[in-house]
Amino acid sequence: MPFPSPNAKRPASLAKRGELTTKAKKLFLVSCFLFIVSIVLSGCRLSGSNSLAALQITSTPEAAVFLDGKHISKTPFRSDQLKEKEYLVKISTGEASYVAKVSLKSGTLTVINRDLNNNFMAQSGETLLLESDAKGLFVTSTPPEAELVVDGKYIAKTPYLIEEIDDGDHTVGLSKVGYIKREFAIKTSGDYRLQADVFLASEVAKGISPSPPPAPTPQKLEITKIPQSFLRVRRDPSTTSPEIGRVKTGDQLEIVQETRDWVQVKFEDKQGWIQTQYTKKI
Repeated sequence: MPFPSPNAKRPASLAKRGELTTKAKKLFLVSCFLFIVSIVLSGCRLSGSNSLAALQITSTPEAAVFLDGKHISKTPFRSDQLKEKEYLVKISTGEASYVAKVSLKSGTLTVINRDLNNNFMAQSGETLLLESDAKGLFVTSTPPEAELVVDGKYIAKTPYLIEEIDDGDHTVGLSKVGYIKREFAIKTSGDYRLQADVFLASEVAKGISPSPPPAPTPQKLEITKIPQSFLRVRRDPSTTSPEIGRVKTGDQLEIVQETRDWVQVKFEDKQGWIQTQYTKKI
């Protein structure tokens, strides 16, 4: 049987078989592509579900950082390769240290800032962490009932939840009588609730004397009318008390104390009593 010429037409059955083979190859390639894409996408999802947590620690002065009792580094410290779990965090230098339990969440950054001091009540700082499935800014403080100011505007006393806050950068300040004011920067996002736990340093523990209240302005009086050219200043509030000096109409004197009918005043580096009926306050 002679071989068919290269230019000879193929039987219809063979032609159809060739077309089917070509379609099968195309279908196979498309199936392989979709399979590879599904593997890549599923891999991203798996890596996302197993993402690590981040922790940043700063301190003044520089200090050693321990996680679960193991010395890791020194401040400033930052790592985004930590597992999602609760850690025992210790920041220590000399006799000054800070210890706290911190729960790290996957895909988020937790920040610890601390000003260390040998006297724990003289320390200050804040811990910033994010909560999923919630929004806003929640601020707590030690001691409680500190005055909370955000971007220069007074908000309330702590603890306090600001349910609505614009995304972006903000400045937070806390203050309370007898404690040193603390101010720090934050960045909020509508995807999370930012929680700020703030510790204020005691002025007494820091050796800072509270500012004394302003001295009251001395109250004065003026001599208005007198029965003669002068008014007697007596040692005690009585007309029978010995005279220790004299004042005249128009004199202005500083008040020390008062009774119903008499007022004690300062004059000539002395203190004495005069009758109220001859005076008026200025």
